[in-house]
Amino acid sequence: MSSGSPSGPDDGAVRDASELVRARTSVRPAVALVLGSGLGDAVAGDLAAEAEFAYGELPGFPSATVPGHAGRLAVGSLYGIPAAAFLGRIHFYEGHGIASTTLIPRLAAALGASVLVLTNASGGLNPSLRAGGLMLIRDHLNFLGASPLAGWRFEGGGPAFVDLSAVYDRDLRAAAERAAREEGVEVSTGVYVALPGPSYETPAETRYLAGAGADAVGMSTVPEAVAAVALGMRVLGISCVTNVAGSDATHEDVLASARAAASDLRRILARALPEITQGG
Repeated sequence: MSSGSPSGPDDGAVRDASELVRARTSVRPAVALVLGSGLGDAVAGDLAAEAEFAYGELPGFPSATVPGHAGRLAVGSLYGIPAAAFLGRIHFYEGHGIASTTLIPRLAAALGASVLVLTNASGGLNPSLRAGGLMLIRDHLNFLGASPLAGWRFEGGGPAFVDLSAVYDRDLRAAAERAAREEGVEVSTGVYVALPGPSYETPAETRYLAGAGADAVGMSTVPEAVAAVALGMRVLGISCVTNVAGSDATHEDVLASARAAASDLRRILARALPEITQGG
């Protein structure tokens, strides 16, 4: 973490986790990725891991509890780039508190990554979005009811008043758009809204969220993105639209749709990541 970055609650655990990782691998990641529900297959065949860690063995990290989230950190080479791949994430609805949702970006920053790629499964609010399609996040709404920066402090002791006018890096998004176009993968751009979960949205909530300007809804990503910006990282967000919000949905359906879209996500990442890291 840079000297000008604020500190999160219990950053001693993050330091301990980074020391554990560094003791077992010489890889210093340039990029970190978070693979959301069912999306681990997007890098499964391409990541040459030098070391892997279950979340439960990383200081301060809870074990994974959500199906479709392996709960592992793999550090190695991805498309020739030193990378840290977080296979699964920590959700607010798991009951660990809002601070736990920022552990991944805090560890990624401590390991030296300057770019954070966030992926998730989401419900489509905008009728133009199709199930199985990919949406590049250009902005978000935080409807979690809590700030991921609560309790963070700058060196002087002041609260973490962080500028969020450009959370999702425009250049990274443009690189992902070019990659999608060159690979023949259809993508859209839109606004993602995070709700606490774990229940899915009612039809009335769906109409309200769409009226508020959201295109897709989920239960993650926003805390990680905000924390990453606070830590000086550049953020690329990609949503896999797995279902129509407000209609019948099960977690199994979400996972199946996400796994089906993983190949398109892989094609974008394989082409975009080398450009992203060269540019960063």
